[in-house]
Amino acid sequence: MSFSLSPIGLVIAIGLLLPNILFIIFFPPKNIPSKTRSTLLIFPFMERVGQIGCLFLLSTTNSVKVIDGWLILSLLFLLLYYLLWIMYVKNDRDYSFLTKSFLFVPIPLAILPCCIFFVSAIWGHSIWLGIGTIIFAIGHWKVSSDSAE
Repeated sequence: MSFSLSPIGLVIAIGLLLPNILFIIFFPPKNIPSKTRSTLLIFPFMERVGQIGCLFLLSTTNSVKVIDGWLILSLLFLLLYYLLWIMYVKNDRDYSFLTKSFLFVPIPLAILPCCIFFVSAIWGHSIWLGIGTIIFAIGHWKVSSDSAE
């Protein structure tokens, strides 16, 4: 198995990372609850391993078709992800917004990255990115849902 840099995959990976970096440095949440539900250590571990794996694999996944419907869907999910982050900032960075449902989707800021990785796995015909997405999704969903309660 050889890896080569995927410019489109790299753009999507950076696109996913950018709001999170801004969140940590410039836009931390306000009104964080003093107590959240405890999460078993396996879930944060799965989240981080899946996240690192997905970002690496996405950055090295090349599709036979450069632009197709799957890539467009992935980019639309990324656009929606950005719109939700903008709404979070406009809502005075209140922690409750991070866990608020949007269009009947619970914790959308946690679910959208999983959708982006999954659709990108289909776009790139990458079973490894698909497996990484499942690992990431299980950990990320559990950690995020425990933080929501």
